Amino acid sequence: MSFAEIMGQEDAKNLLRNAVKTGNHSHAYIFSGEKGSGKMMLAEAFAAMLQCDSPTDEDACGQCHSCKQSLGRNNPDIIYVKREDGKSSLSVDVVRERIINDVDIKPYQANKYKIYIVDEAEKMNPQAQNAILKTIEEPPEYAIIILLTTNHNAFLQTILSRCVLIQMKTVSARDIQQILQNKYETVDYQAKMVANFAQGNVGKAIALATDTSFAEVRTKVVTICKRASKMDEQQIADEVKYINDANNSDKKAEDSENEKFQGFVEQMLDLITLWFRDVLLYKATLNDELLLFKEDAFDIHEQASSCSYGGLNKIIDEISETRARLKANVNFELTIMLLIQAIKENTR
Repeated sequence: MSFAEIMGQEDAKNLLRNAVKTGNHSHAYIFSGEKGSGKMMLAEAFAAMLQCDSPTDEDACGQCHSCKQSLGRNNPDIIYVKREDGKSSLSVDVVRERIINDVDIKPYQANKYKIYIVDEAEKMNPQAQNAILKTIEEPPEYAIIILLTTNHNAFLQTILSRCVLIQMKTVSARDIQQILQNKYETVDYQAKMVANFAQGNVGKAIALATDTSFAEVRTKVVTICKRASKMDEQQIADEVKYINDANNSDKKAEDSENEKFQGFVEQMLDLITLWFRDVLLYKATLNDELLLFKEDAFDIHEQASSCSYGGLNKIIDEISETRARLKANVNFELTIMLLIQAIKENTR
C-alpha cells in the first residue's frame, strides 16, 4: 500500500510524509475513524515508507526488498496485532505476546524500525491498555505503535495523552463516484447512489458497489416505497416477514468469518431515507438531475405530486423513530410494520 493509492486524507498523509522525511516521528499514533475509512491503508503506507530503503519525498519506492515485503505483509519488522478469532476483546495475553515481549528484540533489518499495527485497538480490555501503556511511555528508540480504532474515546486518558491522534476525514461523494466508475466500472447512476449512501467512507462505498446483496436491498426498498400506498394488511405482513428473515440471516453472517459490511435493515433504512429525500427534492425543485434513484424518476414524480410536505416529513420522522425503537430492542416485526404503515398513510 502507498500514499498515492489512498483517496483523500491529504492532511494525514502530509503529516506522516513529513515525519518520515524529517525523522521527527512519534513513537505512538492513534488513527481514528469508522470502519472502511482507510485507517489500515494509511498505517500500511506509513509503515512502508518508514521501512523503505529509498523513499521519495512522497512515498515508499515500491521496488526495494523491504517494500516488496511490506506489500506482501511479510516484512518481519511490521507486526500486525489483532484480537483472537471468536474473542470479543483484545486480551492482555495477546498484547503481551505480540508487543510487550517482542519490543525489546531489535529490528531484523539494521537502521530500521519495528512497527506494531494494532487493529480494533478500542477492543483492548483495561488490563491490555494498562499493559501497553508502559511500552508507549518508554519505548525503544526504534519502536512505533499505531493503534487503529473506531472510537479513540475508549482509550485510557494516559494513552490518549501520549499518542498523536489522526482522525480520518470523509471523502467527497464526487470523488468516491469517480473511483467506483473508473476502477470498479460501476454504472454512473449506481455509483452516484452508493457514493451518497457511503457518506464519505470510501471503503464502505467499494464494499457496497461490489456486494450483490446491496442490489437486493435496494430492489426491496424500491418495491416498498412504490407499493406501500396500495398494500393491504397481508402484503405488509409478507414484507415484514421477508425483512425479518433477511435480518436474522445477516445476524448469523455477522457471527461468522464472512461478516457482512452492514446489516440488511440498516441499509434498508438508509435507502428509504434516500428515496424520500429524492421525493422531497423533486417536489421542491422539479429537477431530475438531483435524483439518486434516477431510473425510478417516473415514480418519484408521481409521489412528489401526490404527497404533501407534511406527509413526507412524517415519513422521515418515522424512519428516525424506527432506528430509536430498534436500538431500544422494541419488537422487530412490530417496528417495521409501523414504519411501512406510516409510509402507506403518507403516500396515498
